[in-house]
Amino acid sequence: MSALQVVVRSVRAREPNPALAPLYGLFDVVVDGVNITARIGDAQAVALLGELALVVAELAQATRERATLQLYTDGEAWELGLEEDDGDVLISVFRSGPTPEVAVHERRVTLSALRDGTIGAIHDALAGKLPKRTAAPLGEALAALEAAWPRTPRRQGTRRTVRLSPDAIDGIAFEATGDFRQTDGGTSPAGDSQVERADLHALLVRGQIVVHGRGRAAKIGTAPIFLFAERLLMLADDALDAWRLERPIFRRFDVGSARIGIRRGVGDKPLVLSVERGEAGENRDRLSFPEIDASSLVRAAVAFARDLARTFIELEPGQENNLRLVAMRDAADVLDIQLRDSVEDDSCTNPIPDSYRHFPLVHAAKQMRGPWSHGAKMRFLPKWVATVPGIDLRSTFLCGERLVVGSNREMACLERTTGEVLWRLQTTRAASVVTPAALVRLHPDGTVALHDLETGETRRTTRTTPRHAGGATGAVVHAPGLPKLLILQEGDRQITAIDLVSGDVRWRHTVKRPGGYRMRRAGKLVLIAGGDNALVALDVASGEVVWRARTRLPFSGDITVDHDALFVLSGAPTSRWQLHRFDPWTGAEIWSSSVDDRPAPARSPLVTSDVVVAATRDSSGSGAQGFDRATGEQLWEQAPGLASPTTAWLAVDDGLVANSDAGTLICLEAATGRLRYNHVFARHVDADQPRRLEPVLRSGALFVPQHQVHVVRPGDGEVIGSVPTDLIPDLIRVDERCNVYVAEESGHLAAFGVAPRLVAVK
Repeated sequence: MSALQVVVRSVRAREPNPALAPLYGLFDVVVDGVNITARIGDAQAVALLGELALVVAELAQATRERATLQLYTDGEAWELGLEEDDGDVLISVFRSGPTPEVAVHERRVTLSALRDGTIGAIHDALAGKLPKRTAAPLGEALAALEAAWPRTPRRQGTRRTVRLSPDAIDGIAFEATGDFRQTDGGTSPAGDSQVERADLHALLVRGQIVVHGRGRAAKIGTAPIFLFAERLLMLADDALDAWRLERPIFRRFDVGSARIGIRRGVGDKPLVLSVERGEAGENRDRLSFPEIDASSLVRAAVAFARDLARTFIELEPGQENNLRLVAMRDAADVLDIQLRDSVEDDSCTNPIPDSYRHFPLVHAAKQMRGPWSHGAKMRFLPKWVATVPGIDLRSTFLCGERLVVGSNREMACLERTTGEVLWRLQTTRAASVVTPAALVRLHPDGTVALHDLETGETRRTTRTTPRHAGGATGAVVHAPGLPKLLILQEGDRQITAIDLVSGDVRWRHTVKRPGGYRMRRAGKLVLIAGGDNALVALDVASGEVVWRARTRLPFSGDITVDHDALFVLSGAPTSRWQLHRFDPWTGAEIWSSSVDDRPAPARSPLVTSDVVVAATRDSSGSGAQGFDRATGEQLWEQAPGLASPTTAWLAVDDGLVANSDAGTLICLEAATGRLRYNHVFARHVDADQPRRLEPVLRSGALFVPQHQVHVVRPGDGEVIGSVPTDLIPDLIRVDERCNVYVAEESGHLAAFGVAPRLVAVK
């Protein structure tokens, strides 16, 4: 048997082996003259010595079969694993985390030698001047270790040689053969079937790994099979992303003395899988498998990982509660779902579109015609001021003759002319949606409350599954001939329609993958996108799928519907982007064009009668690209840098208005992209920048929030007025009479009425 020595030192005695430098320190467990522990410091060394004594005592008494001790270094977490095996102890030292590293694997030491070395180390430590609160637990651990001898007999743990050989997929397969532990019990590695914990030590099974491809085989050698499967799934995930996004890739990882890598150039080319064996240098044995399809590599990696997980659970049922194994199995399942969504085309069109054409779509661009689109200047007179502590700008709405204002603790309804409080409602913070039928409050716990707009009283309450991440998203259906519904995302995979009158759930549609979906109503359809590479149209009355369109790239969820056209963006942050036009009634794709720069996030395409524009953004600022609405041909481009990165866009007739946080307002001609006019508004300090920059068009006048609210004629850019307020316009609302309501995040709200306009009477 190998000799074992446990040493406690206060100073560094010798330089470590470079390969084991991270494991060298003040507390050493030395096996065969090799230091296999981590640099942990004096305080942790004494505590770890006590834990080691208790673990050795439990192994001797056969109350525990396997144990793991934590060894923390600067920025790394190492573990010391001990496993009893017929009177011996198998010692492993490894680094956990996303990319584990095994320094020592199952070094065999006699249990008696480990016990004697630990007892000697404790006596040496107690001989020093340790604080009483440190020495007392160490003495108790020593007593437990000395009382645990002679050891309780225990039969030797059984091992079973298993060959993992999934079926080859298009000539690609991964094979492994190793000796796996086998137990009869059904408990978890921690000994409690109700406990789930990450136990990498129990998964460190070494075996021979072989890669098969195109009728050839490359033997990798002996390596931890589980770690190979984890890294293989990461490699397959990168390969799938590169294939979906049509970008080049070069990835590799080391396993044992071998290195596995994949590479591919730009475009839709196949992969090259390479295996390098031997020591690093020019004499390494290299074997390449060209013409590998990315989907075949992913399926082979998933099959190997699932076969490995199944083997662990069959031989040790308790491994079903091992979080590390569960995470690998879940990663394989997610990768399989992503692959099927990418390669399986379940697109369908609507064969009977006429039944949906009876609900026409509106024009997306604003019309500049109105009484203020020409003629005199505008003047504003103060009407009233209100103080709303903790105002919630996202829950402040203009509803007919009322102004609904939300805050941290209550909702209030004001009469918009006088500012008189009509009702107050005590509530917690929640997302608010105003509909013609009710005020809807979406609470974080999933409660959906419908409040009467006249009194504020709660009419109905519905319980839904809360979302785990992201804000509330949804669409309101309230049109003649259609049910009155609020359609929202429930949980991570369900789209739910709630009746705005009764509060009942009318239907619930479950999507294939979890994600953050966004909805847009189009007549009798509700369009869903943003979670994957599918754009789905549901019937608002029944929730049934009317049509579905799929692309290789995921849809962003930024949708614009205009008359008989639907425009949507697809792409990913590190890939190319596409602008699509679909027929909203049938789901047929009319054209698709590449967008050279990255589109601005959460910005839907801007549409005029002849042009569709994608707003773009990068670190230099905002830009835009214009495309022909009928053919998708690119007409012009304004590179990013035209405006600051934070810019709000608005399509007005044949122009594009951009309001930026740099204090500029520009207007581009939609047909040519040329600059029509440009305004630079002065501001005193940067803090005067409003939180929301979206301009508002009313009665032919454009209300622009900057350090104050400026009123501009959108046709020629003439400034025709400004709102005389000291508040920073973090939020503005404008009614049909051009009365302006300004809210500041500090908790102030002010109303201004437009002065009478003189008109010549002939």
